[in-house]
Amino acid sequence: MADKPASDRTEKPTPERLKKARREGQIAQSREIPSALMVVTLLLALGLCGTAVYRWLANQIRQGLAFHAPGTVSHEWASGLLRAKGTEWLVTIAPFLAAAVAASVFGSLLVGGWAFSPKAVQFKLERINPVKGLKNLFSLRSLVTLVVCIAKLVALVTILYFFLRGRMAAVMKLQWSSPEGALIGMSRLVFQLAARVAIALGVIAVMDMLFQKWKHRRDLRMTRQEVKEERRQYEASPEVRSRVRRMQIEMARKRMLEEVPRADVVIANPTHVAVALKYDSEAMVAPEVLAKGGDFLCEKIKEIARANGVPIIHRPELARALYAGADVGQGIPEMLFVAVAEVLAMIYRTKHQLPKGRP
Repeated sequence: MADKPASDRTEKPTPERLKKARREGQIAQSREIPSALMVVTLLLALGLCGTAVYRWLANQIRQGLAFHAPGTVSHEWASGLLRAKGTEWLVTIAPFLAAAVAASVFGSLLVGGWAFSPKAVQFKLERINPVKGLKNLFSLRSLVTLVVCIAKLVALVTILYFFLRGRMAAVMKLQWSSPEGALIGMSRLVFQLAARVAIALGVIAVMDMLFQKWKHRRDLRMTRQEVKEERRQYEASPEVRSRVRRMQIEMARKRMLEEVPRADVVIANPTHVAVALKYDSEAMVAPEVLAKGGDFLCEKIKEIARANGVPIIHRPELARALYAGADVGQGIPEMLFVAVAEVLAMIYRTKHQLPKGRP
């Protein structure tokens, strides 16, 4: 798409184009979202685990100041001490490491979603092309990156200025506090400042994410000719559609013929049309058409009816009326109720061998 002028690419990317771009590793990416999420997550981890880390560090300092080495310092003793302290340190900072990894992964998925693309890591000479590098240096992406960096710098300086302007007296009072009190006071100030910075970075990151998604869609726009070519490529040819249609019709006919043995009667025009009817007074409001057909299908319906003992009644006018006015799976028209009822009554009397005059 890059070789087409931007003025020609006026059409929105199709779903297939978006899928192809994702397979090739072309997804929306924002560096600010993972960074902002990492700052926020680390602050939350610090707020939850900061007290435990402080106590551990204070305890280590006390133990270090009061440490007495044994009479003989061996290599094994020193190695064991380092392993023990290293393990304790890893366990202490494990929440921070887990938070950083989770924020980085979630931030990347939040912008572009999950995309596995081996093509994205393949070596390409165009990636080290100096001409293309200079072109990217003066592109819209580079300009936006510069604007984001300036916005972050301005936000940090502004937050720092307004935060410290009203707290200088409190900061100066810390010199009269105890070492522990001064440390706690500075920690609170730093945490409050970091929280404000995290909010500002989050706002900038959201704006950058929206821009990157918009730009990603804009870069994938297509020309009208490309859209037409894609449609021709993925749409079936007329021959294929015709074949599929014939197969669907054949399957529908097969299912229809399978219903003929359930019919109560087949009303036929001897050589042209046949209609198979079924009536259940408890489940149906009117007799329903199970199958109908003309010519070859008419003969097939009558053949199945004879094989399964379904009565075949020759009523040419009624058969043509049912064939033209009723669809398969639906009830017969109201105007044909009397004529069909007479046929069903005759079939009922024949099956039960009742006298003709008995209702």
